Amino acid sequence: MEKTPKTAIRGMMLYVLALLVLGVLAGAAYTIYGHPADPSERPAAETIPQKAPAPQ
Repeated sequence: MEKTPKTAIRGMMLYVLALLVLGVLAGAAYTIYGHPADPSERPAAETIPQKAPAPQ
């Protein structure tokens, strides 16, 4: 049975590490920049019309 080349294992580990770093950076960027810049903007829940109560 052939051994897996060490360069392939290193490459895979580097790839997984790079994806992890990119995920953390994307999460940080979303946390900082992903919210609406205008604080006067109403939340979406407030814009949903409420149903009238059912007649009894």
